[in-house]
Amino acid sequence: MNEMEEQVISLSEIFEALKKRWIMIVAITLTATIISGVISFFVIDPVYEASTKVFIGKEESDDAAYNSSDINMYQQLLQTYAQAIKTKDLVNRAISGLSYDELEASSVVDALTVNPISSTQILEIKYKSKDAEEAKDVLKGITDEFIVTAKELVPNGNVRVIEEVELPENPVSPNKKMNIAIAFLLGLMVSVGLVFLLEYLDNTYKNKDQLEKELGIPVLGAIPDIESI
Repeated sequence: MNEMEEQVISLSEIFEALKKRWIMIVAITLTATIISGVISFFVIDPVYEASTKVFIGKEESDDAAYNSSDINMYQQLLQTYAQAIKTKDLVNRAISGLSYDELEASSVVDALTVNPISSTQILEIKYKSKDAEEAKDVLKGITDEFIVTAKELVPNGNVRVIEEVELPENPVSPNKKMNIAIAFLLGLMVSVGLVFLLEYLDNTYKNKDQLEKELGIPVLGAIPDIESI
C-alpha cells in the first residue's frame, strides 16, 4: 500500500512539474521545430539524383544458350565494371563534351554510386547533383562512355541500357518532413529533461504535504499569504 502511495505521489509530482513549466516545454519544442523547418526549406540546397540500369551479358549475335558458368562469369564481371565506371579517366572522357566547365572528375566520382544488383546481371548507376539537369546529363554521359569502354575491356560482351536516365523531378535530400519530425522530438525531449533537471535542483518545499513527507512530522500551522486575502 505504501509503495502504491509513493508511486501515485511520484506521478503526481511529475505531472505538476510538467504543468508548471509547460510554457517552457512548448517554447523549446516549437523553436527547435521552426529552426529545423527554416534550415530544411531555405538553407540546405536540395540534391537531385539521376539513375539508370544497364544489363551485362553475351554479345547479341551469340546464339548459344546461357549456362551456369556464363551467368557466374557475368555476375562477377559486374564488380569489375563497377570499379571501371568510377575511374577518373572514364569520368573525364564522359564530362569533356558537356557544358559544365566547373565539374571535376574527382567530385563527380564522389557523387557517383554504382551498385551491382545481387544475383543479377544488372548494374544500377546513380549520380547526385544540386542541379537536376546536370545530374541527368552527367549520368547519361558516363553511361554512354561506359558502354564504349566495356566493349574495349570485353569485346564479346554486351552492355545494354535497360532503364534510361530521366530528369529527376524531386530532390532526394534534405528530407524535410523527417528533419522537422526529429527536431520536434528532440526539442520535446530536451525541454522535458530540462524541466526535470530544474525540479531536481529546486530544494524548496512547495506545500505542507511535501514537508510532512520529507521530515516525517505533522505540520501544526501555516502562515497565510497576506496578498491573497
